[in-house]
Amino acid sequence: MNTMSTSGQQGSDGRNEKIYRTTILLLVLAVALLTFFLITSRRSLKEVTLDREFTEQLNMELQAELDSVLMEYNQVKLEYDSILFDKDSIIQASAQEIQQLIARQADYNRIRRQLNSLREITQNYVKEIDSLVTVNQVLKAENVQIREEIQRARARTTALVQDKELLEEKVEAAAMLRAYQINASAVRTRSRDREEETDRADRAERIRICYTMAANPIADQGAYNIYVRIAAPSGAIYRLSDTDAHSFTHGGEILQFSVVDRLDYRNVDVNSCIYWDRIAEFEPGLYLISLFSDQIKLGETSIVLR
Repeated sequence: MNTMSTSGQQGSDGRNEKIYRTTILLLVLAVALLTFFLITSRRSLKEVTLDREFTEQLNMELQAELDSVLMEYNQVKLEYDSILFDKDSIIQASAQEIQQLIARQADYNRIRRQLNSLREITQNYVKEIDSLVTVNQVLKAENVQIREEIQRARARTTALVQDKELLEEKVEAAAMLRAYQINASAVRTRSRDREEETDRADRAERIRICYTMAANPIADQGAYNIYVRIAAPSGAIYRLSDTDAHSFTHGGEILQFSVVDRLDYRNVDVNSCIYWDRIAEFEPGLYLISLFSDQIKLGETSIVLR
């Protein structure tokens, strides 16, 4: 009985050992297969990566070449855009198609053929432009010459205009009225309306201003206003009012006048006197008297009352 039991146990152990060995062998084979697949997959992945990098490098070179062709073309186009307007659509459409092929990573040879065709088109256009540039340079040289002639003509015209303006100014200045022998005095009226000069402020009744308007054959004949401004020793201007009726314009400034003389000028010497009647007693001191026409200041004189 014991012998049979021992024999059965040994048989069972042998079968288990075979199972274990078989299992281990299968596991080793599985590991070997997995290792082989892993190595193979890594190699394939590496090859795919290298192929992709190589393709990307080619695409980058194609893109750079396309950019170079377009840059050269655009530089010419910027200067002669109106000339290339009709042909520009062809070039832009071709460049866009090549750009799309590069983005899709299409066949390299196909992209290369289209890129070479595009380069040939742009080079032909550039040659056409070169001939136009030559013609344009000739035209520019002629334009420079014409502009120089125009500038010289303008300079001559400007000089003539300046001479004309200077002559007109001289004529205008020469045509102005000129006064001389301007003098003033304080007077009082004696019997039979006889005037007597005085230097006494308390005796003076009027200030008399006399002048001679010189003959000027080129001055316009007619009526002129001769304005008289009398400045008292205090600096105040004797005047009847501060209204526009007793003012005139000189040098862009509005001035009040004391009295105005209406002069009828006929291109001959004219002697004239005008009076300022005392409103209040004159004060002692220096009186400054200025004469103006509608055009210029004619002159000055002064008197001293004590």
